[in-house]
Amino acid sequence: MKSFKHITTLTVLLIFMGTIVSIRAVAQEAEPNWQTFEKAMELAEEQDKPILVDVWAPWCGWCKKMQKEVYPALVSTLNENFILTRLNRDDNEGRKKYQQYRLSPLRLAQKFNVQNVPAVVLLSPEGEYLFHISGFVAADKLEEVLEYVALEKSEKNSR
Repeated sequence: MKSFKHITTLTVLLIFMGTIVSIRAVAQEAEPNWQTFEKAMELAEEQDKPILVDVWAPWCGWCKKMQKEVYPALVSTLNENFILTRLNRDDNEGRKKYQQYRLSPLRLAQKFNVQNVPAVVLLSPEGEYLFHISGFVAADKLEEVLEYVALEKSEKNSR
C-alpha cells in the first residue's frame, strides 16, 4: 500500500511539473519575436518575409498600450508572417544600418515618414518602405492590415 502511495504521489508530481512546463511554453509562444533592426533586415531577406517596425517612444502611453495589448493579441499572425523590430524614435544617439546609410532611430523614423508615435511601418523583405500607420491601432484593425499584407505576399510568391 505504501508503494502505491509513492507511485500516486510521484504521478501527481510529474503531471503538475508537466503542466508548469506546458504553461511556460505557451507563455513563450505568446510573445512577439522582436529582433534588433539589423537582424530583422537580415532575417527578412533570408526568410522572404515583410518587416513590421514598431516605432515608439519611452514617454508614449499609447505605445505602451500597443506593446501590452495589441501585439500580444496578434502574436501568431506577427510571428508567422512578419519579421518584427522596434525603433525608439527618441533615440538620436544609436545608429542603425539601413540600405547604404547609418542612421539614428530618429532619422530612420523620419526616413519612413513617421512624424508621430506610435507608428507601425511595413517594409518589404528587401527593406523597401511600403507604408506606415500612425497612431494607436486596435488589434482587430491592425490584424486586417497584416492579413492583407501577408495575403498579398503569398499571392505574389505564387505567381
